[in-house]
Amino acid sequence: MTTAPLPPIVSTRRILIATAVSAGIALVVLVTTVLPAEYGIDPLGTGRALGLTALAEAGGADDAAAGGPALEAVRLGAHTPATMPLVQDEFTVELRPYEGVEYKYRVEQGASLVYTWTATSAVEYDFHGEPDGAPARFSESYGKGSSAAATGTFVAPTPGVHGWFWENPGTSRITITLRTSGFYTASTEYRDGERTEKTTFVPIVK
Repeated sequence: MTTAPLPPIVSTRRILIATAVSAGIALVVLVTTVLPAEYGIDPLGTGRALGLTALAEAGGADDAAAGGPALEAVRLGAHTPATMPLVQDEFTVELRPYEGVEYKYRVEQGASLVYTWTATSAVEYDFHGEPDGAPARFSESYGKGSSAAATGTFVAPTPGVHGWFWENPGTSRITITLRTSGFYTASTEYRDGERTEKTTFVPIVK
């Protein structure tokens, strides 16, 4: 009976050398490819030269789109919680030839309202606000012109009263209808030297 020869014994020195070579190769791969591709870390510049850092940038964009860790924080003003109820209002007025009227809402800073107004004929308008504490007769205009309709969203830049001045530029009577919904607490009408205030509005409920 013939006995099969035993495999040669590998010396400890050879094992250590092979381990060191493997670790060195792994370290090179880590620094030159894995770190640039996965994390955008490129200490040697090889990742950018090979186009691997673009993979890390694309991955970050994907995380942001999926709501992952790279998602940008909500910008200031994008979401403003309200402490008052959401309400709606409708204001209709008929203007005589060359007559004007002003209608404004009490709106706190950061609060918003959505509006639409129509007129039976083009009117001169000035959408503006009067900040709290401003000098007498001071106002800040948000838009002015001549139109028979306008629609938009308004976010108060300052606490105060904000609204519209309309004037009939013609010789025929004109009817204006304003509809709004938002977070305001009062409205005031200025017409013929008189001031009329309203503090009760229709709440919008679910």
